[in-house]
Amino acid sequence: MSLFEMNPVKLGIAMIPDSQTLQKIIKLQQQVSVICPLQPTLAENTNLPHMTLLQGRFSNLAAVRQLIHDLKQHLQQIYSQQPEVFTFHQLKCIYKAPGWYFLQPNPDTIGHQAHQICFDALKNIMVLLECDRQKNMVGYTTSETSNYKQYGYRYIEKDFYPHLTLGQTINRSASEKIDSWMKSLPAQQINISGRFERITLYRVGDFGSHAESLVDLEIGI
Repeated sequence: MSLFEMNPVKLGIAMIPDSQTLQKIIKLQQQVSVICPLQPTLAENTNLPHMTLLQGRFSNLAAVRQLIHDLKQHLQQIYSQQPEVFTFHQLKCIYKAPGWYFLQPNPDTIGHQAHQICFDALKNIMVLLECDRQKNMVGYTTSETSNYKQYGYRYIEKDFYPHLTLGQTINRSASEKIDSWMKSLPAQQINISGRFERITLYRVGDFGSHAESLVDLEIGI
């Protein structure tokens, strides 16, 4: 039995926006953090802003790597026919207890489709450790709790929630100040436009962050 099989690392599969959009998201977090610090600190070389398609522990790394390449080929075909599907429109900053701020892409059709491809291919090799079973799931819906207990990830199929995490705060009272601040901003500072240009397989860090890219593929046209 390999070390990975004995203690599988939590991995994520993500779509990554273009560099200009990454910089805008990082800048937005910096602006919000003046009012209320968010964790983790986003950057282009670590804690990369990303949209997770699936996250968990997998018993077969070769199958995961193959899925990444298959997904790239699938998305490239869509790119050549409907490149507008990958464009962000009106990203919204959403507060969700216990203190998570998310940027929600709209439309999010491609995220749902890509998630389903990942889940269908990998659901039978997703495994849990005892630490996963002991996770505090307060705030999860009934179906999200069921998802996590079975797969180690709450956002599965009908519960999939396309989003880019702006950060987490333990200061719940600061949410009203942040909401008030955002309402005072010109709309273009929140409604960031961009494109998804890469797919990554990444090691999950603190707060579900994109700690390290293990596979990084460009979605070419």
